[in-house]
This record gives sequence, C-alpha cells and structure tokens, in this order.
Amino acid sequence: MARFVTSRRLLFLTVVASAAVLTTACSGPAGVELGKDWKGSTSLVLVEVDGLVTVVGVNPERARAESLAVVPQQADDDSSVSPHMVELADGRRVLTVPRKGNRPDRRYQVDRDDHVLDGMTDGERLRRLLPGKTLVAEVSGLPDRGSAQHTAASSVLVKDPAQWTVKRELEIPGTIGLAASDPASDRICLAGDAKVFVAELTTGKVTPVSVPSGMNVEGLVCPGGHAVIVGTSGTSGTSGTSGTSGSPGVVDATLRDTDAGAVVSVTGGRVDAVAATGSSLLLAVATGDDSEIVELDTTTGRELHRAGVKGVTASLDIAATSAGWLLYTERSVTRVDPTTGRTKTFDLPGTLLDS
Repeated sequence: MARFVTSRRLLFLTVVASAAVLTTACSGPAGVELGKDWKGSTSLVLVEVDGLVTVVGVNPERARAESLAVVPQQADDDSSVSPHMVELADGRRVLTVPRKGNRPDRRYQVDRDDHVLDGMTDGERLRRLLPGKTLVAEVSGLPDRGSAQHTAASSVLVKDPAQWTVKRELEIPGTIGLAASDPASDRICLAGDAKVFVAELTTGKVTPVSVPSGMNVEGLVCPGGHAVIVGTSGTSGTSGTSGTSGSPGVVDATLRDTDAGAVVSVTGGRVDAVAATGSSLLLAVATGDDSEIVELDTTTGRELHRAGVKGVTASLDIAATSAGWLLYTERSVTRVDPTTGRTKTFDLPGTLLDS
C-alpha cells in the first residue's frame, strides 16, 4: 500500500559526501556494518541504525535484512520528521531527508549499480513524493509528530521528473493524511479530514470520491489511478456488487465496486497496512495480540488467501514478493507463505523509518 506518514531530479551535485560512497567498505560511519547483497535485496527500506539513517536491503528469498548504505548526516537534519524513499516509474530511487527551519528537503538518488548515494538538487520543504507514469507529485500536509497543525488546504506540486520543473500546483481541501499512487498512472489518490480525492496530474483536475457514511478511513491505495478506500465500520457486509471474506468471530472484509474504484469495509480488527498488487489487494489487520493478512481479488472481491501472524500487534507496511508476503513491524520483517500460511520472522538492523 501507500500509506504515507510524513513529518511523515535531475541535476547531480558536483560534490558527493564521501560518507555516501560505500562500494567496498565493510563498515560505514559510526561503525555501522555494511553488507553487499545489493543484487539479492529486492526491497530497499530506510532504517535508523545506531542513530543514523541507513538504506537497508531486504532479501525475501533468504529472509535477511542488512545495511547497505548510510545516508550522510548533516547538522540541519530534522530528526523529528521521517525521511522517505520512493521508486519512480523509470526505476530511479529517490531518498528525501527533511531539514530544520524553512530549508528545503535534502535528496539523494540511490545508485544500485555503483552502490552509492548520489546527491541531488534540494527538493521542496516537507514534501512526500508520489510517482506517476510521466509526472511526479510532491504532496504537503501529511501529518507527523513534527508538523501536526491543520491547514485549510494542502498543496500538491506536479513536476516533470526529467528536470524537476514545476508543471502546476493543485490545492486539496483539508489536511492530507493518506496518499497513494501507481507508477502506471498519472492519477494520484489523497485522503484527509474524512474526505478522499483523485487528482489528475496531467490536467490538474481534482475529483472528490464518496466515502460511505460512518466509515473510518484507515487505508488508501490507488491501483491504475482508481481510489480503493479501506476502513472500518459498524457492519460487516454491504449490498451491491461485492465480495465478502471471513465468518463470525474473525476478520471480515467486504469489497464493493464504486464509480471511482472500490470500498473495502473491514470488521474484526484494526487495519494497519494495505497494498495493491496486480489484481489483488492485501490487508494487514491487527486482532488483539496477533495480526491477520487477507488477500482479496479486486475484481470480484473474492478472498484468495488468508494467513495469521502470531505476536504481531502493529504492522507498519505489507508487500508482495515472489517469495511471499512481507509484513513489516518497527524492528522486524515476517515473510508469509500465502498458500501454506508458514511464517519466517527476521530482524531489521534497527528501527524502521520508511518502507
């Protein structure tokens, strides 16, 4: 999914901090042990390791996570606001580090071939990148412990990722709390203040999306530029073109098609993470001391797979890989086989910041 919690190019800088050149080193700044599994690490996440923001590779086949590169530390880094990293439609990975005061965010491009972080021209102030097919959105207003105040409207800058020039600016009513995109589409999905919108990056058109009465929106994904709203309500079923999973006493998920996309109503637990993958939707739902993962067919709403994960009370993200589902918590990753339900948990080298 793309649940973004934020504080939570392309001209290279002529000088790249030496701390970012990590091709052959066995240990990085402050003694952070660096691995070399860039090829096997199909997922890259940001983790705080020994007080430093670190790019960590996750190898789902081997059920292993290791530090690969330490982000250069600067005196004006804002540690109260989470850094983030996204993959653009062309495969580039861009890492953003917020700065104190009114300074623009500092950005790096992750070079997986040379195993380095290349400095980029600075971005805007406190912006979350949402990659589209040909354009990129930079979204403000996402609440975080560092910026919890509400504003009447949130700004979205639409940029051309070739030169990072501004094409247009959009205004979204309220404070954006959830944001999602799909690099296969130039439409993004935004939610905040109990409202959901779909924004066309190419035209600037912003369209409100209906939210069911009484629903608490807990997740949002945007497959193909269509809003899929996930939330909890007082009932477990709805009428209409829908599919339902579960049974009394367990997590129940009902998917109903709408003109703008779909709505998924969940009962029996708290929705912690959502991800769209191909033609299916993954839900990670906390149920007391454990979590339940449910996979739904986005076309029919039919349940495809279900698995329980013991001891996980709060998940931060979920992803699908060829080796199985990956369920992220603050300090660990659990690989789940969707067919058998078998799980394998392995540690992160520190505290997860962004995935």
